[in-house]
Amino acid sequence: MRRRFELVKLDQARVSHDTIECLRTLLRQAERGEIIGISYAAMRRNKRFFYSSCGEAHANPVFAASMIGAAWYGLMQEVHKEG
Repeated sequence: MRRRFELVKLDQARVSHDTIECLRTLLRQAERGEIIGISYAAMRRNKRFFYSSCGEAHANPVFAASMIGAAWYGLMQEVHKEG
């Protein structure tokens, strides 16, 4: 039997300190030259999202697509573990 997909209700008033720390960590690594490009998707409070790439990931979209594919695969494994 298929599990019904349900959207999570987002907490509209909350600042995501976890997100802030994650971004700070990425920034520190980029400042040291350890990260030279990123591809990402970001979620807004209104349940809308956007995606983009910058740096070498923007310059090399084939590599960026490979990174996003690997991320998608890993996330789908997590989704199926929860079911």
